[in-house]
Amino acid sequence: MNQTVSYSEADIRALVNQILGNLDATGPAAPSAPARADDAPRRALAVPNPANRAAYDEMIASTPARIGAWRAGTRPTVASLLRFRADHAGAMDAVFSDVSDETLSRLGLFCVQSAATDRAAFLMDPNIGAAFNPETARQLSDHCTHGAQVQIIVADGLSSAAVEGNVADVLPALTQGLKRYNLSVGTPVFVKFGRVRIMDEVTALVGSEVTILLVGERPGLVTNESLSCYMTYKGHPGMAESARTVVSNIYRDGTAPVEAGAYIAEIAQKMIDTKTSGMDLKL
Repeated sequence: MNQTVSYSEADIRALVNQILGNLDATGPAAPSAPARADDAPRRALAVPNPANRAAYDEMIASTPARIGAWRAGTRPTVASLLRFRADHAGAMDAVFSDVSDETLSRLGLFCVQSAATDRAAFLMDPNIGAAFNPETARQLSDHCTHGAQVQIIVADGLSSAAVEGNVADVLPALTQGLKRYNLSVGTPVFVKFGRVRIMDEVTALVGSEVTILLVGERPGLVTNESLSCYMTYKGHPGMAESARTVVSNIYRDGTAPVEAGAYIAEIAQKMIDTKTSGMDLKL
């Protein structure tokens, strides 16, 4: 009897890394490169006999971008192709998978869904992820605290991996920072299939002064875990995008999640002090 065998993303990455390790005959990566197993293939130098290995090592250590990939004639090498396929698979998983129920339960968020009925509709029409249907809007208004100084929202956006990998560290630092500034905080909300502009709908429903949205950004081939924070002062539907303040690139190789949480709380206090956000806010 044939049996179906399933592999997790971690299993697949481990297999790819093993294959790439066997293919890489150029010696070890730069000593200063990160030691994480999932980063090793991307940071390995594939250029045979480079004229200046030290310069390559310095560049590889300074950026997660692909450097020294090399090629085989008109095609990429097998190692480069496998690295690309593995990273592309991670990006696809981030877009098409859901934030787990376990994560949402652990974070203690009130969960709602945008007007998008499914992921296909969400991806095809950006506007549908920026609105609620009337019943969801009523539920959110009935459940959430009204008139808080700060409202926190988490949305999957285009990367569930960003939520899974970062929000558990960002939220405690953020809430502790807001508490230190003596700012009242509304009911934290998670929006499935949520776009950035969904924060304006939430603001209109609960009447918060500052609204903070933590959302998964569009994944690339370097990382699928990048989280961004969008913030507004007295936001409203139809507001100009220039009125949003953004803290981007929140993940393990960018802005550290704990550091980002504390910084976001500081920005929220400045918004309340200056009664503004976006381009008019001087940080």
